[in-house]
Amino acid sequence: MADSGWSDSFCAELTVRLVAVLAEARSAATLAHAVAETADAAEAVSTGREMACAAGCSHCCVLNVAVLLPEALRIADWLQEKLPPDELLALQKILEGHRTWGRWMDDEERIARHVTCPMLDGAGCCIIYPVRPLACRGVTSLDSERCKDAHAPAINDEVPLVPTDLLRRAAYDDGFMALAQALQFHGIDHRSIELGTGVLAFLVAPGCRELLLGGTRLPAELWRF
Repeated sequence: MADSGWSDSFCAELTVRLVAVLAEARSAATLAHAVAETADAAEAVSTGREMACAAGCSHCCVLNVAVLLPEALRIADWLQEKLPPDELLALQKILEGHRTWGRWMDDEERIARHVTCPMLDGAGCCIIYPVRPLACRGVTSLDSERCKDAHAPAINDEVPLVPTDLLRRAAYDDGFMALAQALQFHGIDHRSIELGTGVLAFLVAPGCRELLLGGTRLPAELWRF
């Protein structure tokens, strides 16, 4: 794994780049550009490294996922562009149900009840994969079977350890931090929010978009609902 000096340098340099990106016209496109730039920077560090994860693999998609608000906006915009109206409405109902109970569970409870991510389709595939969160991109298993066992409802007190790519995780964690710092520099709400809750807010409450782009903090009720 890379040392802390590498991590600090990567985060600092990426923060400078993202501050420059966000200096462009304040728009959803600019925020999406900053998120994409963050993912690209972290992926450049991780390209070519071993992983057991593959398309359709959703073993870890029972864990809570936090996103920065621009990530949630980017995903909401992507869904509105890609999904037919009836599918989008169906997804909103799923997200509403998840918001009222699933979002409050910790990881252990979600695993025990097998509460999967609301962004999975009936076949267990991620419907937002091209714009998936930074947190999801940074989690990489090196052993699919051990990952499956670790995220299955426990039948004993032993939790299998999953070998993971720690450098990839560090790169995406640092990217997340760099993006948050760049947002804060420009006076943009830099708080994180649970994935489903954040995406739903931008889908059903258009005012959230204007608040974020205008540099106003989003209502605290979104985090307390």
